[in-house]
Amino acid sequence: MIAMTTQLAERTRGMIPRYEQLFRERGGITPSDPLLFHLYHLSRYWIRLVGFCKRVPDKPEIAVESDYGACLAVASEFTNRSIGPSSPVYDLWQDCWRRTQAVLHDRPVRLEDVEAAARSFDDCLSQLRYDPWG
Repeated sequence: MIAMTTQLAERTRGMIPRYEQLFRERGGITPSDPLLFHLYHLSRYWIRLVGFCKRVPDKPEIAVESDYGACLAVASEFTNRSIGPSSPVYDLWQDCWRRTQAVLHDRPVRLEDVEAAARSFDDCLSQLRYDPWG
């Protein structure tokens, strides 16, 4: 296993202040509930990341190491802090978290790994009966 690339780590650090500002300001566009806010944004980041990974199926790490991967890393971290053991989605989230971390940090990464992690995130949304697109 190879650790997160320096490029992705730098992008992730750069995204944190912007995401925190987005979280503070919300602007009436995103949910006010902190967990739903993070899930809302995470759902958008997942769909974009999967789409871009499909454009380079033999080297999905190109997309993972882009701003899309950095956004996913930041929103996942905030979501992880919001889901405690008493949450009805805790067990599913633990699987999603593990898969997401593997996509972000392990190399090489396969398109199948990215898609499986995204599906595990979708399972969390289903368990919570939350439709970020609705």
